Amino acid sequence: MSFFKPNTCFTEDYNEIGQYKLAWRLTLLFSIVFSILTVLFINIDFIGATIYGVVFLLSISSHIYLRITNKSKFIYWLFTISASALIIISIHTLLYTLHYSDILWMINIILFAFIGLSYRIAFLFVVIHSLSLIYYVFFSLNEHISQLKIRSTLELSAVAFEIVFAFLVLTYLSYLNIKHQRYSQEQLEKLNQQLQGKNKENVVLIKEVHHRVKNNLQIVVSLLRMQYNQLTTDESKNEFKAAIDRIMTISMIHEKLYAFDDLSKLEFNEYITNLVNDITSLHANKIDVNLILNQRDSSLNLKYIIPIGLILNELITNSIKHAFKKEGNKLITIQFQEIENGLTKLSYSDNGVWIEKKVDGFGTELLLVLSEQLDGKMSRKSSTTEIEFNFSEE
Repeated sequence: MSFFKPNTCFTEDYNEIGQYKLAWRLTLLFSIVFSILTVLFINIDFIGATIYGVVFLLSISSHIYLRITNKSKFIYWLFTISASALIIISIHTLLYTLHYSDILWMINIILFAFIGLSYRIAFLFVVIHSLSLIYYVFFSLNEHISQLKIRSTLELSAVAFEIVFAFLVLTYLSYLNIKHQRYSQEQLEKLNQQLQGKNKENVVLIKEVHHRVKNNLQIVVSLLRMQYNQLTTDESKNEFKAAIDRIMTISMIHEKLYAFDDLSKLEFNEYITNLVNDITSLHANKIDVNLILNQRDSSLNLKYIIPIGLILNELITNSIKHAFKKEGNKLITIQFQEIENGLTKLSYSDNGVWIEKKVDGFGTELLLVLSEQLDGKMSRKSSTTEIEFNFSEE
């Protein structure tokens, strides 16, 4: 610890350290400077010397308080209130000067409040000193001018000394404010870089998770296919084939997520288009898909990805199993339409002939469960299935 560099090991907070150092240095400087001004003015003006003496006593006692408690907040309150009171008293009692230095001290007090207290308190003192200056100009200035007199060299030297000191304090407070702003900006930039780094790490980890899930699902599919080859009944083979297709759909979804660089910007229209193409490619049959996307092209929440994919897979599979039994043009129409305020309707239909009287019970149950996951409602009429759900980007 040196004379102007106090020991600040009691805290690691940057703002608290800066406020403590400022209070330490100003109380020391004020003790020195105002002791000199008190001596200079004691033979010039008793009232002025008294005011300077009060400032000296406040400064030295505040410095002692800082040494004992290591707490600077009280000093900011004490200096702001007492200095404001002394300046207001000075400009209304000392009639033979124009109070140039007092205006500088008002600015210093306001800056001091901004640094050590709060913006609200600082603006309060802006109002107080503004009203005091207005009153001084309209009710006291003419009287002050009328009582001005020629100053001696000693008096001019003392006034110049105070003005220069007040100006230097103003410069120092301004410098500290700019330094604090730069430090805050640097800290924000560092924090932003850290967050960007963490975000990149998280994206890599999430992509790795999707990649591993996809690989594990491929293993499951391989095991099911091995079991499939050992089945003897057509019913069992159909059930296994449906299960394999569902798992393959989930695997494709995770593969797509692994391929995206930014998962937070997964575009709805692009995702749906690619997904429908991939699902139809799983089936050997030639199928034409009329995909209509009357949905705003916005980022897709991850919670919709797997349910929508499984719903489309189930609907397309049902069409192949129950509608497209005969040769001919096979057309599927899929439409996503935003109705209002994020409410989206998924409409699915085909041009096939539904020979089966009842669709696969498990498939229907699965569609209902997936619709509930989307907080939506499903309705079915003939070859048309509609699901309404609340599409949200949150």
